Amino acid sequence: MELVQLLDGSLSAATDVRAMSEARLTELLRTPGFALQLGEFLFSAEASESQRQLSALLLKKLVTSYWVVNEDDSDGFSYVVPEQEKIQVKQALVLALQQQLELFAGSKLQTALCLILTAIFERDWPDQWSEILPTVMAMISSQDKLRIDFAVRFLSLAGGHFSSDNCCELVASVFPHLRRVFVLVKEFQAGTRSRIARIVQSSLLMVGMEAQVGNPTAVQLLHENTTQWIALFLEQLVMPVQSVKDYSIKIQILTTLASFVREWPKEMTGLMPQIMPQVYGLMVNDAEAYERDVVLSASQEEEGYDSDGEGALIGRSAMIIAAFEFLRGAVQAPTKKTRQLIVGGLADFVFIMIGYMQITVSQMESWQEDPNKYVADEDDESLAFNVRNAATDLLTELEAVLGRKAVVAALDAAQRRLKAENTSNWRLQEAALLVVGCLAASTLEAISKNAADISQLLDLSAFLQTLFKVMNAGSQEIYLRARALWCASRFAKGMNQEMLDAFLQVAILGVEQGQVLPVRMYACRAIGAIICNDRGKARLQEASAIIIDRLTSLAEQSTHETLHIALETLVVVLQESKELTLESAQRVVACFLHRWSQNLNDPLISELIDGAFGALLQLDNTAVSMTVHEQVLPVIRSMLVQSVSNLEGSGNGVYTAGSAVTILKTLLRHSFASNSPRSTSSADPATQQLGGQFVQLTFEPLVVVLGAIDDEKVLNAGSECLKWFVMFAVDPLSAYTTAAGGNGIDTTLSVSAKLLSPAVSDASATCVGVLITQILLKLGPGLPTATVQSILSAVCARLAATELPSLVQSLCMVFARLVHSHGHEVLNVLEQLPPPPAPEGHDQAPNMLTFVFRTWIEKQQDFYGLYCIKVTMSALIKVVEWNDSRINSIVVTGSAVDSASGDTTGIQTRSKARSSPASSKTQYTMVHFLTKFVVILAKTMLNLAEEEEEEWESTDDDSSDGEGEDDVISGGTSSVFAPAGE
Repeated sequence: MELVQLLDGSLSAATDVRAMSEARLTELLRTPGFALQLGEFLFSAEASESQRQLSALLLKKLVTSYWVVNEDDSDGFSYVVPEQEKIQVKQALVLALQQQLELFAGSKLQTALCLILTAIFERDWPDQWSEILPTVMAMISSQDKLRIDFAVRFLSLAGGHFSSDNCCELVASVFPHLRRVFVLVKEFQAGTRSRIARIVQSSLLMVGMEAQVGNPTAVQLLHENTTQWIALFLEQLVMPVQSVKDYSIKIQILTTLASFVREWPKEMTGLMPQIMPQVYGLMVNDAEAYERDVVLSASQEEEGYDSDGEGALIGRSAMIIAAFEFLRGAVQAPTKKTRQLIVGGLADFVFIMIGYMQITVSQMESWQEDPNKYVADEDDESLAFNVRNAATDLLTELEAVLGRKAVVAALDAAQRRLKAENTSNWRLQEAALLVVGCLAASTLEAISKNAADISQLLDLSAFLQTLFKVMNAGSQEIYLRARALWCASRFAKGMNQEMLDAFLQVAILGVEQGQVLPVRMYACRAIGAIICNDRGKARLQEASAIIIDRLTSLAEQSTHETLHIALETLVVVLQESKELTLESAQRVVACFLHRWSQNLNDPLISELIDGAFGALLQLDNTAVSMTVHEQVLPVIRSMLVQSVSNLEGSGNGVYTAGSAVTILKTLLRHSFASNSPRSTSSADPATQQLGGQFVQLTFEPLVVVLGAIDDEKVLNAGSECLKWFVMFAVDPLSAYTTAAGGNGIDTTLSVSAKLLSPAVSDASATCVGVLITQILLKLGPGLPTATVQSILSAVCARLAATELPSLVQSLCMVFARLVHSHGHEVLNVLEQLPPPPAPEGHDQAPNMLTFVFRTWIEKQQDFYGLYCIKVTMSALIKVVEWNDSRINSIVVTGSAVDSASGDTTGIQTRSKARSSPASSKTQYTMVHFLTKFVVILAKTMLNLAEEEEEEWESTDDDSSDGEGEDDVISGGTSSVFAPAGE
């Protein structure tokens, strides 16, 4: 038989045999009769368990792929199982359920068969497969354990496919049988009863939706079943656990109760006094066993997987996390009684919860094997799934919802743990400090307001002194010392000057090379916290040298998990430092360059390098700036050259180029624009010398990269780099000769032409506008007239072809800057040039002048960023002030109006809109340029009036790079936009 051979071949260890068999089976899935053949073989007595399992998987795949017409198949040519064959398959399945279910006694086989039935059920029930539910009902109402198990498994998988129309009927007919099975604890395993709880959850939630819309049957069913099932669930919660699988039912019950509280908060209020003590009791009763079997056990906790619950973990820890999630859901209930109930027992709840937050022996062993795993598990942004993180998430939720009441309760619980007689249990102390630290911000705020309830619980001065003792005690467990350091850092804002000085010394000691990783990690966090304090910044200057030296050592030795923490802290310190020795600067630069070469694809590393190099260049230290340039520029050159050679090799060329060009842009920006624009003019000899250094080392490799790579990130960053060259290195650029014999100016123009070409995507050309602007402003007077005209034509052609708002804005800014720098003459130049071809359906402009100002004024309302809006609007104001008849006569698109044709009365439905002619869907008025300008000016002023006053003082987009000093700043005028030539 071919099917048997193919199934065996698919299970073969021989790769070629397996591949051939799988290919043939895939082909047969689209063959008429194969679905029936699989169905018949599935229940054949001759089939082995592995063959049966594989044939079940194949039949499910066939059903999901070819049972009904695919929605994406608009042509209708895809294969679909013939209707007669579908009927035969469904009949065979129903008959087999009635007569041959014993062949599927195994759990995996039952699940595989249920998945087939569910797939067909989803597609054919109820209209085309009415027989399945009576068959399942007969099974669940029988006394046969196998059939009951199977029916429950099917209903748990198919429950999501019942509609609201038939959920009430399902509950009325099935729930009595489910209750009968659920209470037979000794006869049915936890897995079956867990599935029943899942069925109850999904079914009652659906009935609840029907009840909310006024269905009287649903209201009655909900009233009859909810209280009854919750009572059964609570009885189950207190039952002892015999094996790890028994936790599945407790987890599902907690999940179900949480969903009920979230969906019906008011209705559940009366039941919460019964539920909360049971959940609390569950945690209390399991605490001792948890500490013995999980916290203090050297072996990994025994866990299992819920095969029906999306593979979720089941075990003691998973149950505790489910209890935490229940409380998270309950605290969101908007009823006063529920919240009062939670607050009343919250201190005792957190006291018990701290016991579950202890570091386990197993965790310590894994951290000792790989210290960096401690960072992955314990860092503030950790995504690890464990009891500790679930508990801290719950604390955050309680604090957010209950406010100071939660803080008071949690501090009370933590203080009781810290002051307990058994002070030798460092694990409980560490967990208590974790709780206190999580609430530090709210605690400090309450203390600042002299809140008596907080001050009575926490003497901050004494508490911090205790933390300092723990941090300085070498005999203490390292994880307790690390937690004390972390906790103290959270309270840094509440320290007086003496404490802050002492804490800074502890933090500095914490980052020295001999310290263990957990202490060093939290010492980094502590230094960052101190720097955020104004008093701490003053002390930083005195110790910055040693801090930078130790942080650099830590960054040099860090692995991936700790690297970001070390570099981030180092950048913060550099940004706050006012001076730095040349030796330290050289070491810092070398460290960042080394880490950069190892992490080219890490955007956070690139961002940190940006911050570090920027901080060094802003120190106003010529020697430090020189060492940055001397160390970094050769590396950038090397990486740019390497990136081109790697394009066809390892495939990393684009990543290497992107990272190198980004750092080059960073270096150019901080070298030229970070200082005062007036002191960093392009005519300044020092600027020219620095510009020459940049051009000689990086210009040609940069333009080679821009010519070889079409990557969006590379082209945009490269455009900005060329902009800086044009702005501050015109003379070195003119004097430079490329390997091909061209000069730097011509090469820059060639790259600009590429960026304006339609072959380059819109997203890759969004920065071309600033480059073109600088070319026209800096190089325009020396360029041939034909070249300037071709540049303007290329800009207009790109403007006519693009719809990307950021590119439209960038290109319109070119003309805005020309208006500011060249005044009325711009109109004369544009009038003499032909317009780009108009897109189909648009009127052809008579000349470039009309095209530019029509496009600009129509797109102006979409511009963003205060700097751009101010530059473009002030340019338009200038144009209007000229009162030029050529501008005044331009007619542009106005506001949208209702269609003049068709029925414009009544509600505009989708069907009415579809029946309207396409041309009448949206029509616009046509208005003169000045009318459009007045409307846009009014809207702009209204929007700007709503902005905060300080936002006017901030700049964005291109304003921060000082590019406009030559054309928009004039020492003799008060207007920031006055042209230099006037």
